[in-house]
Amino acid sequence: MALDVALIESGIKPVPPTQEELDAAEALQVGDYEIFSENLVLIAQEGKEVMTKMGISSMLHSGDTMVGIYTAAGDLVTTVCGTLLHSVTGQIPIKYIIKHFTDDPSVGVREGDVYYTNEALYGGIHNPDQFAIMPVFVDGELLAWVVSGAHQSETGGSEPGGEIPAATTRHDEGMKLTPIKIGENYRLRTDLLNMMENFISRAPRMQVTDVKARVAACDRVRQRVQAMAARRGTATMKGLFRKMIQETSSGVHQRVARWVDGTYRHTVFMDTTGHEDSLLRASVTLTVKDGKLSIDFEGSSPEHEGSYNAFASVIRAHCAVILFELPFNDFPMSSGMMEHIEIAVPKGSFFDAGPEAAISCSPLVGGMVFPLLGVVLSKAMYSSEQRDQVCGYTSSSASAVMVSGTNQHGVRVTDFMGYPLNAYGLGARCDQDGVDVFGFPHGPWGKAPDVEDIESEFPLLHLYQRQMTDTCGYGKYRGGVGASIAYIVRGSPYVAFTSSQKESKFPAHNGLFGGYSMSTLPGIQVRGTDALARMAAGDPNIPTDDYELAVAEANKTLGGEVIMEHQTRGIRVLAEGDILAASTQGSGGYGDVLERDPASVAEDLRKEVITLGVARDVYGVIVDPQRFLVDEEATAARRQEMRQARGAKAKPYGEWVKSWEAKRPPDQALKWFGTWPDAKPNRDVVRI
Repeated sequence: MALDVALIESGIKPVPPTQEELDAAEALQVGDYEIFSENLVLIAQEGKEVMTKMGISSMLHSGDTMVGIYTAAGDLVTTVCGTLLHSVTGQIPIKYIIKHFTDDPSVGVREGDVYYTNEALYGGIHNPDQFAIMPVFVDGELLAWVVSGAHQSETGGSEPGGEIPAATTRHDEGMKLTPIKIGENYRLRTDLLNMMENFISRAPRMQVTDVKARVAACDRVRQRVQAMAARRGTATMKGLFRKMIQETSSGVHQRVARWVDGTYRHTVFMDTTGHEDSLLRASVTLTVKDGKLSIDFEGSSPEHEGSYNAFASVIRAHCAVILFELPFNDFPMSSGMMEHIEIAVPKGSFFDAGPEAAISCSPLVGGMVFPLLGVVLSKAMYSSEQRDQVCGYTSSSASAVMVSGTNQHGVRVTDFMGYPLNAYGLGARCDQDGVDVFGFPHGPWGKAPDVEDIESEFPLLHLYQRQMTDTCGYGKYRGGVGASIAYIVRGSPYVAFTSSQKESKFPAHNGLFGGYSMSTLPGIQVRGTDALARMAAGDPNIPTDDYELAVAEANKTLGGEVIMEHQTRGIRVLAEGDILAASTQGSGGYGDVLERDPASVAEDLRKEVITLGVARDVYGVIVDPQRFLVDEEATAARRQEMRQARGAKAKPYGEWVKSWEAKRPPDQALKWFGTWPDAKPNRDVVRI
């Protein structure tokens, strides 16, 4: 069937309420609203716990999950996460089902039905994100919908792992199901489960088990909502749903109305298409006017034949994530937020590629929204009562490593490593440092799995897992640092892996109000090592972080060959004893580095957040490296010297901008950029 473009474009916007809903919301007492709205959250939480306890995939246990409750028309009422992305886009498949199946006698919408989807165009973010959907009927009337979703790290694509850096079109990316009915009368259909198991033959046990976990979560929530409706009445439930949407809508409008009207712009870059190194530009313009927000991504690079493209719904969902997590974090997580927000995504850009484009790596593309929107929102909030919310947020930068093979127990496994994805640094704030290894920006409720859990399930041993020095953005307040992580293959003759990352040379997070960008990191492998033998012998010189690993060959602290490359890596095969680094980046700083408290610099040095050279050459702080005491007189002289050096390099703006605009990156870096400097399409995209 033809694409339902209208649904894709507007599916996350709430539909107009009925008069019955408005009347019921008006009749709801304040105390009842407070109690009943919390009841719904607890019901969703119970459903999420059911899914987590029944499911087995690494990302499900790491928190890349959600359970949401939606109105009969498909609008988000409340959710428990996991990942906010799925809660927002979960509205689209419901509205698809309502529109296309309700009056179709071959499908229909009836009590006891179970639907399933992982189609990125209709609510999925990329192929690994799979959703179960159930209607909730009370006395024969459709009252609500329930959605449960989780990332599943195998899709049956041309490479294992679901996120496929080598993909050129969607045909490389495996299973993609538009919403289908997989159960009736509260019974799942074995033939359709077998079909999915066949698609996901690299990890069939995980696929079937986690489908049932999602469905069980939906069914538990369905039962609880029906029981609540039986006690309170359907009119009260409809009023409650509408009230939760209204509260968010009115709260957003009133809050934004107190911001200073204006236009705020920002641009960041990523440095790969997934296939090869190239700069891609991502731009945003935020307009604040009369209590409404307009977000426009015009100026972003055109789509390309690589794997780093996204659909517009993915970009809009990422906008919703940061809006819920920063300026509107105290409102109900409902669709009401979108009533006062317009998001324009230019068609033909890599933010809204054609329907045949490869999109399994789209969360990395969508992650560009975080440093973009984090900065412009902070500029908009800076002069408001929400100044304490000012934060450059994060670049969303981790080496998303997938491992596939037969584990030490003889079981075929394909899954993501959950720790790196839950170990980003969070950006500095207006009055304090960022958070080290804070979590997963798509869903800060995520949980990094324990080392022991990973080593019991996968043929891997951790060489090290620790905070990584010098990965934060420097500033008056520094950003959070990332994590330094490396795995050794152990217990299997070989494993395959891929990894995906949007920046390994050019940082996407620029810092805020003079703060520095965070560092970028290479992908590191060491092949043919004797690491396991050295560990067994108690060798004290084994590398303990990426810096030591990178020079292990030269320093002869490991046997084998060190390979340095971009962190985006297509399928590779590692033998037992080989090492793979999967480290994460920090996030940007805030304010002038020369205004940082010298005592804080010394403390960072003591904690190995920074090195002595950074203290001296970036912050201008002279510290005794043994006692970690600041030499205040030498520090004052050093900072005065650095300020004078700044002044000596300064130029009048007109002179500076003339030389700046004459600069141009090398042609290799602009291959997929689009026209320079405005990133307009300059070639035809060929997909086969």
